[in-house]
Amino acid sequence: MSQSMKTETYETDFYQWTIEQAQALRERKIADLDWENVIEEIEALGRSDYSAVASLMLRQLEHHLKIDYTPLEECYKKWQVEIEAFKIGIKRKISPSMKPKLKEELEEIYQDAVKLVSLEYGVELPEKCPYTLEELLP
Repeated sequence: MSQSMKTETYETDFYQWTIEQAQALRERKIADLDWENVIEEIEALGRSDYSAVASLMLRQLEHHLKIDYTPLEECYKKWQVEIEAFKIGIKRKISPSMKPKLKEELEEIYQDAVKLVSLEYGVELPEKCPYTLEELLP
């Protein structure tokens, strides 16, 4: 199959393309692989997993801030349960190589959480993240 036909299948029938690429990999038919798009898709998988972990971290930070900085004690139990659910989600998705990037981006993720909690509750929140990555990870 020519490269242009592989690319066309990728663009017009992604599902069929995945079947063909998996088959070529199983059979070790290197010439049949659509390398450019296989590489792109593998990188996209990694980005997607990282994005999912970062999103769960954002939600967890929101709930920590709600517990620590809002007066709504009747909601604390629910928020604590949700924090645990986010940690379970992180545990299922995280890989060791994500931790340095999460540490690097923790302050940015925290600022997003601050924005959301501030909009919702109008409370003053710390400028810097009061939580460590180790506290947030399962």
